[in-house]
Amino acid sequence: MITAQAIHLGPIMLPWGLTILMLAILMSVVIGKFSFQYFAVSNLQWAAFKDSIWSAFLVGLLSARLGFVLLNLDVYLEHPIEILKIQDKGFHLYVGIACAGLWIVWKNRSLKKSFISLFFAAFALFFISGQYFYQQVQLQYQQFPQVNLVNLQQEHVELTQFLGKPTVINLWASWCPPCRREMPVLNDAQQRYPNVQFVFINQNEDAKTVQTYLQQHKLNLHWVLLDFDGVTAQKMGMFGLPSTLFFNAQGKLIDTHMGELTHAALHQKVQRIVSE
Repeated sequence: MITAQAIHLGPIMLPWGLTILMLAILMSVVIGKFSFQYFAVSNLQWAAFKDSIWSAFLVGLLSARLGFVLLNLDVYLEHPIEILKIQDKGFHLYVGIACAGLWIVWKNRSLKKSFISLFFAAFALFFISGQYFYQQVQLQYQQFPQVNLVNLQQEHVELTQFLGKPTVINLWASWCPPCRREMPVLNDAQQRYPNVQFVFINQNEDAKTVQTYLQQHKLNLHWVLLDFDGVTAQKMGMFGLPSTLFFNAQGKLIDTHMGELTHAALHQKVQRIVSE
């Protein structure tokens, strides 16, 4: 099954970003394997080149994280422990790719430039093709969800009433540990970003359970809605909790996040919908 967030193979979930990146690397290696002798690259040099690719992956990973941290340094300085929370998916993709590429060039500076150029051209072709396919998948989920839900007072609320302002929709449940961990971050964000609407759509729980949870944890969430059948998640292709969707003022889906949000990851995505 293919969704907005990942490719699902039974119980295995393959995130789009990582899947596209790994496929681009693997296909580039395959092309290199069948062409290195044509460029008069010895078996020893080819083995060293392959080793440099996987070490470049680690260099790129660290660089991507460092780049993201530096770009959001003001937020991380307020919450420094979150620098270690790499589960927030706070990586700057293009900083990572650039640093990994430079690492490969430096480690293989004795090889013919034409061979290295072929490897990078193959990587670019497969990576760009993968990104294009991903964007086509995303198109079916880009419209603001048209669903009718109820609030804690059992009043019906059309989700489309939030159109007109940047909106963050969080799908959550009180039994979900990462949902509980990120809730204070989202609670604080309501005050930090007053021009952004935060809508909390609880999944498959009743009003009493939700109210009890909010009172126990002293959370003052402005918009809490109940989705008894998980309709919103189905319409948006989000099959996991917590899931957060980021819409601009025109109701276009700009970004999504599955898993726990940190202050910096949330800040980066909110800035995207505000600037659109």
